[in-house]
Amino acid sequence: MVKPISITTEELTDQDIIYIRFRGSHGEFRKNSRKLFNELFDFATRNQLIDPELTKVLTIYDDNPYITTSKQLRTSVAMTIPSNRDVIESGNVCHSSISGKFSVGHFDIAAKEYGAAWQYMYQEWLFKGNAKGRDAVPFELYVTEPPKNSKDKSLTDIYIPIE
Repeated sequence: MVKPISITTEELTDQDIIYIRFRGSHGEFRKNSRKLFNELFDFATRNQLIDPELTKVLTIYDDNPYITTSKQLRTSVAMTIPSNRDVIESGNVCHSSISGKFSVGHFDIAAKEYGAAWQYMYQEWLFKGNAKGRDAVPFELYVTEPPKNSKDKSLTDIYIPIE
């Protein structure tokens, strides 16, 4: 079983993000994610939205895979941006913000362990613990670059919205 290094609580207040939404199965998303992230980074670079000290990259899971059919699943590649920047949406890139209270599982995981990390956060921690889920989107925040092969690991934070 994959377990987090630790679990903390974090409150986000209007964290600005830009994102590109994908519709399809998680497998299809993984096949297209590099292209989507490249498009997002190109937009952010052109519009001077990257702050190397503050910008974080994330994947947002807009739908529950146990409820939504795989063809209709919405998954978004995203990045945080400074709040003092004007964003003009263009092409596939949209602008939004994230707010609220989150439980954050801090993981050091390999590519094949992401599913188990999510399962731990929901099945072992949230459903068996005292926290109550909140109706908002969960997401992964990449502290270090995600692994490019099955042997490497990376630091990834999983944010679960709670009340």
